Amino acid sequence: MTERFKFVSFRHSNLKMVRLTQKKIEGLIMGILGEEGLRLTKQLQGNDNISEFTLATKLRRDIKLVRKMLYHLYNNNLVSFTRKKDKQKGWYIYYWTFVPESLKFLYIKNKKERLARFKEQLAREEAEQFFSCPKNCVRLDFDQAMDFEFRCPECGELIIQDMDKDNTVSELNKWITRLEKELAEEKNQSIARAAKERIKIAKLDKIIEEKLAKQKIVKKKVVKKKIVKKKSVKKKVVKKKIVKKKAIKTKKLSGKSSEKVMNSSKKVNKKISKKVIKKIKKKK
Repeated sequence: MTERFKFVSFRHSNLKMVRLTQKKIEGLIMGILGEEGLRLTKQLQGNDNISEFTLATKLRRDIKLVRKMLYHLYNNNLVSFTRKKDKQKGWYIYYWTFVPESLKFLYIKNKKERLARFKEQLAREEAEQFFSCPKNCVRLDFDQAMDFEFRCPECGELIIQDMDKDNTVSELNKWITRLEKELAEEKNQSIARAAKERIKIAKLDKIIEEKLAKQKIVKKKVVKKKIVKKKSVKKKVVKKKIVKKKAIKTKKLSGKSSEKVMNSSKKVNKKISKKVIKKIKKKK
């Protein structure tokens, strides 16, 4: 019996257009799992439905550690898995597949989260006072310093007000502007690529519409020709029928007229014969 479990897909129209280089992908994986996670994803890439035991042997790591990393990737929607029950042993064996489509979403998500953290930290730095140990053990805000009576909880030295606060604020501002700029550029690039794709699709649609219109015109012409042919055939048939009927009528009329002529000639002959007989009788 095989059961399939897939990641929940987070899709956005602009995310499809984000281009990730190999360095960005590696940096993203390193941020989630470190070097071990990067080695794991390299083994997963190009190998669909690979067993967790196979991954453990290739990485030379304990199966529990490999499973932990795989579950962490699964929580970030970077892998999907199927499981099959071993008929002999009775337990489930998990087979994993890397899902590169989620990298784009995760990349943008992480960048936005970092930006939010930097902004939050900047607001805190500007609003509060901080105290640091001369030996750089700890850095505490005012309330924390009060709790420890302005002494370092690590070495016991007297903590002093952090004079490097301005540098921290400027560094945070630099990171915030950099991240905002990168996100804006990626957004603009993705919008531009999406616009280009829409133009391509519109052009293809026009070509298809023109072809369909031409096909319709050709079909109409063919239909018209067929209709004209049918009409001409019908007219010819009708004309032939009319000619035949006229011929039959003329034949009938000619027959009737000949009979009339014969009858009239007979009548004339009878009249002439009667007149001749009368004249002969008068002479006698």
